[in-house]
Amino acid sequence: MSRGTSPARDKRIIHLAAEVAETKDRRVPSLLLRLKPILDTCPPASGDGTRIRREIWEFQLLDVLILILKQDYSVIEGQWHTASRLTAIFSQVVTGLDLSKDEMRQVEKEKLPDAVDNMFLVARRIQARYLVVPKVPSKEKERMFLLGCFKTVIEALVVIAAAYLSITAKVMSSPWLLQLMIMDNGESVIMVMDMVVKVVRANWLALKEVPHKTLFSIMDELVYKLSAETDPGLGAGAAKCVLCICEYHKPMVASLCARYRGLRPLLARWEGQGFSRDLKHLHKLLEAGNAQRAEMERNSDSAVLIQANWKGFITRKKLAKANKAFAKLHKAFRNRQRVREETLVRTKHQSEMEYRGLLNRQKIMREFREKQLHCIEILPASKVDKYLQNEEFDAATKIQKLWRGFSEREKLTGRRDNIKRIRAAVKIQRTFRTWLERIERKKGDIPIHLRPPGLTDNRRVELQKCISNHREENPTHVMTREELEVLQKKAMGMLGQYYGGIRQSRKDEHKREMLITRLDIDSELCSLAPPLDKVTQKDVEMYSTRSVPVATKARVNHMETLRNLQLPWWKKLGDEFQEAEIPEEEVLLF
Repeated sequence: MSRGTSPARDKRIIHLAAEVAETKDRRVPSLLLRLKPILDTCPPASGDGTRIRREIWEFQLLDVLILILKQDYSVIEGQWHTASRLTAIFSQVVTGLDLSKDEMRQVEKEKLPDAVDNMFLVARRIQARYLVVPKVPSKEKERMFLLGCFKTVIEALVVIAAAYLSITAKVMSSPWLLQLMIMDNGESVIMVMDMVVKVVRANWLALKEVPHKTLFSIMDELVYKLSAETDPGLGAGAAKCVLCICEYHKPMVASLCARYRGLRPLLARWEGQGFSRDLKHLHKLLEAGNAQRAEMERNSDSAVLIQANWKGFITRKKLAKANKAFAKLHKAFRNRQRVREETLVRTKHQSEMEYRGLLNRQKIMREFREKQLHCIEILPASKVDKYLQNEEFDAATKIQKLWRGFSEREKLTGRRDNIKRIRAAVKIQRTFRTWLERIERKKGDIPIHLRPPGLTDNRRVELQKCISNHREENPTHVMTREELEVLQKKAMGMLGQYYGGIRQSRKDEHKREMLITRLDIDSELCSLAPPLDKVTQKDVEMYSTRSVPVATKARVNHMETLRNLQLPWWKKLGDEFQEAEIPEEEVLLF
């Protein structure tokens, strides 16, 4: 059965092909089920998946799968579950098949049409068995099992039609399709109509290859489902299927309106059954009469829907803004009410306090008057006038004191502002004077009017002699005006360049002179330094420095010297000038 084996081939496929060749017909389906785990582990897009499917084709296991689907599985182990699994295995094999052009043409023209017919036959037999099983609770599990097997076969057909677009016309033209749709069983017919929708969407151009008689037969059955059935699922599936065929096959719209004129009144019985959108679309197709007008109405409805959604979005956005604005308005109103209430409470409290203060002052004044009258009653008549004069004098003194304090406090604010202005003026003047002093210091920092160093009288005589010799050796010729102007510009440029950099050069020269002077002083101090046994405190202060970096460096060098003195002799054999690493903590703690 094989065409020769190679070391790269899968041993599982080889053994399986050998067993299939030696086994009787009834055991072949059970053996072919062993392809399922092999195909599950090798996806179609992978290299192993392509190799496994090629080996299945080379060992002619694909032909065996096609032939074995014709058997009556009621007498085979696993029965219709085995048949449905074999259809799924077949769809897995042909989905990722990668052969040569001639072999692929052979698969599409010869193998797949036979396989589709056999798969429809399996689906029809499962559906017939499903219809025989009575609708009783004890048989419900068996019915659901058969319905699952039927669904597996239908899904395998959809997978093959999606993978090979040339098979779509074969699926739609098959007489088995119409027989599956004619049956009265609702669940299986719904699956078949769903399969028609998926197949048409996979390759809608294949509808042009379907014979008109077959297409009209399918439409007749769908319209019959819409007009005679009462199951909402069947009605929804039929409406969806009719709309899908009319959408992808425009001539069918005119035929639908002319062939089924009495369909519009019958569609009213499906109102409120859960597929009103499809019914509304179908009503519009029947009212339009042709595909062009239906397309225009559909575009118009789409435009209206887009406008409605846009207007709804804008309205919701405005409402959201209005809600936010109302929330802000309510919040502002509540805050204003709260502030107003707090102000009223504060004003009321302040009025009460003022009223209490007034009563308190009146009480104090009354007590003071009573006390004064009591004192006047006690005094002799000759001393009453003197007492009243003293009281008036004390009152006048107190009034003057209060007035003077008030007037001084009023003047204090003006005095503070005047003091601030005076201090600001002083600060500005100080800053301006400092700036002027800095400018003057910068101008008079380095004298640039002096002649450069090294230009002595002897050197000047030598330079003049060199110039005279050069003129004698190179007598001058009469220059033109242009050459004279060029020479003047060049001389002015060199002069400007010299005076432009003279300040920096004089500064550098001044620094060099200062550094040389400092080095001379330091060398002189080192040469005149007394021995360590004769050092006094004055000498220590003279040789000490206040510079922190210099003092730190001196400490580091001193510590390094002390450490080198304490080292053994074998550690002193290294580089004499190699700098040792000193921890930072020791430097800081020295």
